[in-house]
Amino acid sequence: MEDNERIFSKYPREAWQKLNTSVAQRAGELITPQLLNQIKAFNDEISMDDVSKIYEPLVNYIILRKRQYDLDLVERQQFSQQVTRKIPFIVGIAGSVAVGKSTTARLLQNMLQVEYGEEQVALTTTDGFLYSNLELEQRHLMKRKGFPESYNTADMIKFLNTVKAGENSLKVPIYSHELSDVVPDSYEEFQQPSILIVEGVNTLQFSEQFSVSLSDFFDLSIYVDAPKLLIETWYLDRFLALLEKTKREHDITNYFWQWTSLSKDEAIKIGRTIWQSVNIPNLEQYILPTRSRADIVLKKEKGHQITEVWLRNF
Repeated sequence: MEDNERIFSKYPREAWQKLNTSVAQRAGELITPQLLNQIKAFNDEISMDDVSKIYEPLVNYIILRKRQYDLDLVERQQFSQQVTRKIPFIVGIAGSVAVGKSTTARLLQNMLQVEYGEEQVALTTTDGFLYSNLELEQRHLMKRKGFPESYNTADMIKFLNTVKAGENSLKVPIYSHELSDVVPDSYEEFQQPSILIVEGVNTLQFSEQFSVSLSDFFDLSIYVDAPKLLIETWYLDRFLALLEKTKREHDITNYFWQWTSLSKDEAIKIGRTIWQSVNIPNLEQYILPTRSRADIVLKKEKGHQITEVWLRNF
């Protein structure tokens, strides 16, 4: 799939760095190597160089968009004679499994929280809106887990409606990656944030069943991109690392325990089968086609290094 060249301005790494201003420099300086190691997702890679050259300018841009959003919101409320109230600025982050969305989301949350101080910057994922494994089995969708139909899209839209309605108390179902299932009657709760980051493979997808899509609620969207073969390598590396971790911790409740007795070659075969039957079709059919809908595209190469940033022109 080729994006229309006129949609995005494309900045190589060094050119993007030159767009940096001093606004987010403090946030970048407070990210230590130790903190960055805590922020990054399991088996992911990110460097302090990325923080200064990629994420500081990115945070500056988000602050710019948030400032414009706040001014526009007040003016529209005044025009319509509505009670002036704060409504969260929502950032959507999309991309393939294993591409590094979680690390990007967590790092942005940390850096933006420094900039906004007492105003909450919250982070949630769409994983909690997956149907439970039991319901997926009942709907004969277990082999389609992660595909659009495996999510409770109605509940996701209802949640985002609640956010944009300015409700004070928000809650999201909790998904356990260790159990590979939604945790029954468990929710992540937070008070109305100033910024809400929503991360997931499906954040930019359009559903024909609903008159609105998730991205209609976003004020800024980011797509994390990389060549398919690299993402496959990262997925298999993470799969093997998760098996090793589960085996080392002797966690028999972990979803990955079922494969811990396999040899490395056998495990790679299982991981590749999952990638080829689930993840690559999902990427090619439903995730990658949404890239052109993003406001920002982070292009990755080997080592998860972001080599180019695409910025939407209109």
